[in-house]
Amino acid sequence: MNQIVTVGSPLREQAYKRLKVFLVNPGKFCLIVVGARGTGKHFAIENAFREIKTANRKKLCVEKLEFISAVKIPSSVAEIDTLLKKHQNQTLVIEDVERLTEEQQDLLFIALSTTDGKFGVEKKFNVRLVFTSSKDIEVLREDENQLHGLFWDRISQLVVEFPSYKKENGSVVKDFHSTWQKMNFENTEGFEHFAVPPKNATLEKFLEDYAEKFDGGFRDLDKLACMYFNYRILLYGEKKKILDETEKKIVETIKEDFISKTQLHSAEGNDLSVFQIRPGFTMDDLIGQFKIQVRSWGKKEYGTFSLAENKLKLGQGTMKNWTDKKVTQSHRRNFQIQVKLKK
Repeated sequence: MNQIVTVGSPLREQAYKRLKVFLVNPGKFCLIVVGARGTGKHFAIENAFREIKTANRKKLCVEKLEFISAVKIPSSVAEIDTLLKKHQNQTLVIEDVERLTEEQQDLLFIALSTTDGKFGVEKKFNVRLVFTSSKDIEVLREDENQLHGLFWDRISQLVVEFPSYKKENGSVVKDFHSTWQKMNFENTEGFEHFAVPPKNATLEKFLEDYAEKFDGGFRDLDKLACMYFNYRILLYGEKKKILDETEKKIVETIKEDFISKTQLHSAEGNDLSVFQIRPGFTMDDLIGQFKIQVRSWGKKEYGTFSLAENKLKLGQGTMKNWTDKKVTQSHRRNFQIQVKLKK
């Protein structure tokens, strides 16, 4: 199972090595792990944790690893301290950090003010905190509708990004075979003979040609592996010998099914194409937020700010001024006042 994280992709391999180091950083700085859905963030954290624990580095807060969804984070001082106390001497991973409410962010912002490397509001606890998100870093950093700038600054002291197949797809064939092995099809009673990993040029060409469209990442490979195995059961029937012609037919069948029926249509592309208006913003705030969103969308759509400015017929360098420094000032002031009151 380690192969799915550590081999094939240079960018993923670099991200994994960085993750292992950052998970045990001596200063207990906060770590955020980002990457599109299906890029293996959860699995990579689990795998890295096991390796660290095997190295017997208990003093670095790795007695136990726990994951919690951001929506389950408490919204009161007492409950935040109770949560941290529950995970004393553990590593706590808060998943989908962008789903935190303003109130949750306010409380965590205070709790993350360290005292001798410990976290908490009224009491302090020895916990290592990790955050994850499937959002683009630029969106998290610049869009106040996702995270407060101050909160982002506090949780992003260390950042690890796992690449999607849009950024690097050269390892997709190896990743498919690793996924196949992970499925343990040989344990399926009566169909052990179909557990042989598929090796044919038709499959490899499909994976390589279509890799950039695997918005679900490893989840898409999970689906493809399961479909392939089940179509073997369907098309071979009582036959046990693997035939090239049948394998090609399986590839064409799963290709058709996957593209037209089972593939997850990622909402990631729509994150920046819908502008949300929230109460309490002035018109200047809204215009500023809109510019920030256009800036993020432009880079995501065209690759660079320069190309985006050209396509949108803007002057070169226009977008560099579209930042959050002058945006949502009243909203930011309210956040700072709340933090001071809760201290």
